[in-house]
Amino acid sequence: MQELLFNNSTLLTWLKSNWLLTLFFIAIASAFVFLRSQPSDVADGAELSSLLTDGRPTVIEFYSNF
Repeated sequence: MQELLFNNSTLLTWLKSNWLLTLFFIAIASAFVFLRSQPSDVADGAELSSLLTDGRPTVIEFYSNF
């Protein structure tokens, strides 16, 4: 039991002394979760063409791993 209290105390001390770094990593993780783009449900080129010509503004995002 003594080890558990010592480990928690050490962790809390580290978090208190590095609160800015911890906040930075939380902000980066939150931005990744909330700002990532989701794959579209467009199945083929014909459906894409009909979506582009229906008169509404459309944003197209291209992504490649290369």
